[in-house]
Amino acid sequence: MALTPEQQTKVLDSAIELFATRDLADITLDHVTKTSGVSAFDIVRHFHSKENILAAVLDRELELMSAAALATDLRMPGETLLDELQVLARVILEEHRRRLPFLGKLLSESMRNAEVGALFYKAFIVQGRLLFTQFLKSRQEVGDVRDSLDVEAAAAMFLSFLTSVVLAEVCGGQKVETVDEERVITQMADIFLNGIRKR
Repeated sequence: MALTPEQQTKVLDSAIELFATRDLADITLDHVTKTSGVSAFDIVRHFHSKENILAAVLDRELELMSAAALATDLRMPGETLLDELQVLARVILEEHRRRLPFLGKLLSESMRNAEVGALFYKAFIVQGRLLFTQFLKSRQEVGDVRDSLDVEAAAAMFLSFLTSVVLAEVCGGQKVETVDEERVITQMADIFLNGIRKR
């Protein structure tokens, strides 16, 4: 019998808690069992491995981040494409920020473990690019951006900017130098839109 949705949530919540404070190699099934309250037998039968638990965690976190980002889809009266892009950038940054301890450990583990690196890339780079691609395609359809725009390349470019902001925070950049996030987002979004907006 598979784990109930409630049990799955307990296991994934526990995994995030453990991943944020321990190296992946140091986490045992016993740790997950004690933290989640779900039996080791049931966890193994459902997930089969730690890597599968990590993949499930990333899938769930990505779904939550995507839902938060897509909630900004509707443009309010009087708002512009620039307003929308800035809101989307802020939402994605905030969703990443909520996960900084987990992301920091995940990034560190990615440098040692190619499998984790592949999961990290799939979840936070590929899927993030898809979010921006979807956003730009929808704006292309209503005539806000150029018809000839390579939306995938444009999405990858803007995501690389956001990723650099997130990575700076993961690596403790705010402790070294305070960044005026509002100014950075506004200026980057403006520069980006100057290149893609329909004239």
